[in-house]
Amino acid sequence: MSNVDTLDNLVGLSVARQFILQSLTLLLTNTESASSDFAPKSQLSIQSDMLTSILFAGASIQAESNSELAKLSQTFTELNQQQSQLLSQVLSVHSMAYIEQIEHQLTDSQDQLKGLTVNLIVALALLTFAFSLILFIHRLFELKRNNLSYQEAADKAQKASEAKSLFLATMSHELRTPMNGVLGIAQIIKEDSQSADTRKQAQIIIDSGQHLVTILNDILDFSKVEQGKMELELSPFSVTDVVTHLDKTLTPLATDKGISFVIKDNIPTNIQLVGDSARTRQILFNLAGNAVKFTESGKVEVEFEIAPTTPPSVNIMVSDTGIGIAEDKVDHIFTAFEQAELSTTRKFGGTGLGLSIVKQLVELMGGTIDVSSQLNMGTCFTISLPLEMHELEQQTTEQASTSINKTLNDFTVLLVEDNKINAMVIKKFCESINMTVENAYDGLQALDKLATNQYDLIIMDNHMPNMSGIEAIQKIRNELKLTTVIFACTADVFKEAHDEFLVSGANFVLTKPLQKNSLQNAINEFHHQFEINRHQSVHSHQSTETSNSNVTMLTRPPKNKLPLTEEEISRSPLLEGDKLEGNEKLKCLNNLVDELENEIDELIALFSDDKPDDLSRTLKAVIAIASKHGMYEVLELAISAAQTTEQHIMPEAELLQQLINRLMVNSHQATRLIHKLNQQRKTG
Repeated sequence: MSNVDTLDNLVGLSVARQFILQSLTLLLTNTESASSDFAPKSQLSIQSDMLTSILFAGASIQAESNSELAKLSQTFTELNQQQSQLLSQVLSVHSMAYIEQIEHQLTDSQDQLKGLTVNLIVALALLTFAFSLILFIHRLFELKRNNLSYQEAADKAQKASEAKSLFLATMSHELRTPMNGVLGIAQIIKEDSQSADTRKQAQIIIDSGQHLVTILNDILDFSKVEQGKMELELSPFSVTDVVTHLDKTLTPLATDKGISFVIKDNIPTNIQLVGDSARTRQILFNLAGNAVKFTESGKVEVEFEIAPTTPPSVNIMVSDTGIGIAEDKVDHIFTAFEQAELSTTRKFGGTGLGLSIVKQLVELMGGTIDVSSQLNMGTCFTISLPLEMHELEQQTTEQASTSINKTLNDFTVLLVEDNKINAMVIKKFCESINMTVENAYDGLQALDKLATNQYDLIIMDNHMPNMSGIEAIQKIRNELKLTTVIFACTADVFKEAHDEFLVSGANFVLTKPLQKNSLQNAINEFHHQFEINRHQSVHSHQSTETSNSNVTMLTRPPKNKLPLTEEEISRSPLLEGDKLEGNEKLKCLNNLVDELENEIDELIALFSDDKPDDLSRTLKAVIAIASKHGMYEVLELAISAAQTTEQHIMPEAELLQQLINRLMVNSHQATRLIHKLNQQRKTG
């Protein structure tokens, strides 16, 4: 019998033995339950080991009384004997070797199983890693795809914004150019006509055209504010100037409607404000203009006062006795393209942009605007603007309040304009104030005329054939070396276009459609410059050495016409970061403004007195200031001028004028930074 068979028999015997044992247990329990020997024990307490000992010890006694028990006992005994024999056989030397072999096989199988388990775990780990890697790569590509989509969307949005800006600029130019002819001719007809009816009809054309221009301005201003391109131009101005503009513009409209237009100016005449006067006028014109438009009877009142706050601010109240605003509509009046009622739009017209622009301009200036209204009773807007204030000496105030109205004798103008209608309008305006006008139709023709003739004023359009206005201005300044006053006249209303003119050398920018009073105001502003140029006119085409003499006068261009793109003080290393605290930075900027203004005055005076040695000392002071604040363009100009003065000769007037312009730009920007810091301190 083989070892395998022997083991199989052992297993079978064990099973049979266990069965016999269970049968005997059951039989003994049933047979002897009443016997005193087993009475204390329950059926479940009979254990197999105890039964085995009973069978070996007293099986013969029990067998005598129970034949079935005897058979089972005999069978159990035989099974035990066979089991003993098989165990002896299994435990022999030959069988032990087999068992060891089986044991080794089992151990090997166990090791193989462990190896398979490890391999399986590694495989699962690799699969998990591969899945994660694939998922990561998929997510990476998805992220890259999303980024590309986002970038494409951003590029499209940017292109759309640029296209929108280009469209607005183009449409503005194309609309303003013919409007210049319409309004200009209407003004000429009104002034020249002897018929009251004709003058009245011309005024209707003017009013309608100006309304169209106002709507166009609203759309452009809203676009600028929406794109964050609206910038404030800070410069000193008087409330009187604002009041005068408001009074002249709106009083006739109120009179035509039979209502009163009252302006109460409670600000002393010797108080000068610093802020964006043009935007302040725009805010007031929108509010007061709306008040006049929506008031059928009663009055419109505009009041100015200084609020007792720290720092002080200007409060402006615009009230009317008009149609009023319903309480549930008040919150919506500052929303773009909305008016209180649809019927309001039908009856009074308008884009619904005016109040939205007003609110955004007020907030851009750091101010607040509130409104209170009662339906059919009237409305009151209250504005608070944190404008910087300066108290002027009475003498200065009186001088400033005296307008310059006289014109020069034999005043000549070179008008460079290719549009015949616009040229005719501007020529009529100039001739109406005793000016002689000569026309050139492009930049090249203008240069030819300037090479042989002298003019008091050049009025320059931009978009012309052969040579643009900007290119012509650059050649006038850089090649012809002329200091003739140049007024750019363009339908481009965006600041970038105006800055480009000023950087190229223009003194002032007029916007189309041109108004006669705008031209007169600009001429009055540069009246002294015209006189200075008259004194040096005989030397305008002389050599560079002659032009360096003190016949040429250095001037301060108006601050609000300076190209702020040339300022450097905002990038000054001294003012960047947290090197200086708020108060220290404010003090530093105030000192800088004082120093720059002082040096500008010194440069103008010393050049006029022809004192190169004294001028050299002033230039060294400018070099020190420019070095300290990192104004490298100023530094380069000052060093160049100083090198000339070291040879005891005066620098070129053009070089010093460029230096003065740069100093003024940085002084102006420093003033703006001071205003901004003051606002931060107030809100902080």
